[in-house]
Amino acid sequence: MNVADKGLLSCYVCKDIISLVRSICLFLACMLVLSSAVVRAQQASAQTLKQLSEYFTDAFQADQHLIHGTRYYNLYPTAPGNPFLEPDEFRTGSVIINEREYTNVRLKYDICDQRLLLHYFLNTGGSADIVLIRDDIQGFEIDGKVFRKYTIPKKGVQFCQEIGTGSLKCIYFWHKELVPLNNSLDSYNQYSNQERNSWLLRDGDLLPFKRKKSFIRNIPVTQQHAVRKYLKENRIIIHNASDADMHRLILYLHNLEAEPGEKMQEIP
Repeated sequence: MNVADKGLLSCYVCKDIISLVRSICLFLACMLVLSSAVVRAQQASAQTLKQLSEYFTDAFQADQHLIHGTRYYNLYPTAPGNPFLEPDEFRTGSVIINEREYTNVRLKYDICDQRLLLHYFLNTGGSADIVLIRDDIQGFEIDGKVFRKYTIPKKGVQFCQEIGTGSLKCIYFWHKELVPLNNSLDSYNQYSNQERNSWLLRDGDLLPFKRKKSFIRNIPVTQQHAVRKYLKENRIIIHNASDADMHRLILYLHNLEAEPGEKMQEIP
C-alpha cells in the first residue's frame, strides 16, 4: 500500500470516527430527551393516580343514592341576576330519592331550568355541587317550602310548592327566564325576577287563580262571603300572600268544608 492509499485510508477512518462520534452524541441526546419525557410522564401519572384515588375514595365512601348526578357549571356567570329560587344560596332541607329520604342536606333550586342542586363535602376535603337526577326525585323541602311533582297546564310534570294537606292545597309553580340584554358589554343575557303560577288543588282538580277575584271564584258559592270576610279581617292580599298566610287560609277553608261533627283544625 502506497502513501496515497494510506492517506486515503486515513481520510476514510477519520470520517468513520466523526460519524461514530456524531451518532453517539445523537444517541445520548435522544436518551436525555427520553429520560426527561419519562420523568414528566411519571409525574403526570402520579398526579392522575392521585386524582383517581380521590375520586374512587369519594365514590365508594359517599352514598351513591344521594351523590348521584352531574357536576354543576354556571354557563352564564356574567348574566345579571341568578337562576335560583331566592335567595341565591344553599339552604338546609331534605330530599326524597327513589323512596328514600335524606335530611339535613344543602339544596338550591334552579327555577330557570327546573333543576335541584346538592352541595356536599368530599371525603378527601373540599366540596362540590351536583345537579341531582330529576327522574329519581319524588320531592324535596327547602327552608320549609315543600315541593312535589304535579302535572300542570302547558308545562307537564313539574316540581311545585304545595301548601296544605289532604284534598285541598295551594300549588305554586316558580320560574325565571333567561332573557336578552341589549345594553350591556358584559353579558348578552339576564335573569328575570322570579314569578309563580298559582292553583287551588281541590279534590284532584287544579283551579288557577291570580288575585282575590279569581281565588274566590274557585270557592263554593255558599262559602264565598265567609272567605271574603276572612281575607279582609286578616288583611291577606292573595297575589303576594306569604306562605304562612296561605297556610292559615287553607286551614280555614278546610274548616269551612268540614262535615258537621267533624273535628275542626286549629288555625295558628
